[in-house]
Amino acid sequence: MKKVISYVFFYAFFCLLQFFFGKYLTVGGIFPNFILIAVVYLGFSRGRISAQTMGFCFGLTWDVFSTDVFGARTLMLTVIGYFSGMFNRQFDKDQIAAQVTAVFLASLVYWAGFSTVYFILPEGSRNYVPFAVTLPGTLKIVVTVLITPLVFWVLNFASVLKRRYL
Repeated sequence: MKKVISYVFFYAFFCLLQFFFGKYLTVGGIFPNFILIAVVYLGFSRGRISAQTMGFCFGLTWDVFSTDVFGARTLMLTVIGYFSGMFNRQFDKDQIAAQVTAVFLASLVYWAGFSTVYFILPEGSRNYVPFAVTLPGTLKIVVTVLITPLVFWVLNFASVLKRRYL
């Protein structure tokens, strides 16, 4: 029961951070993808099933709030959760190089997945050009990668506190 409650708090925290505080934490219109970092963190620390499940929940929530093609984020975050969980034994989640590399690769998978969906279904793309490398998109990936060690550190610290006091 404690595990379920901790996942609910984890989910609520990152949903609030991504969806409601984004406009306050943006710099020049660029806001990191905290949900992507959270899914990779779960994959590294808890394994495939937890990361896939939370990736699915995060993606579904984001798709509900979005006007994009429904299911695109759900699919991408579930796949990212699967692959990051698949490599949880091969990488040390405390090494910054592993964290940054995993989130960078996850960001590329996220971008390529969206581009593929919009290439297949161009009706929902509006202003989105599939497989186009843009400055704002590149900056979002860079900011997400740069903020990754801090988010991992905070989540590791919270995990230690949870084990100590609960």
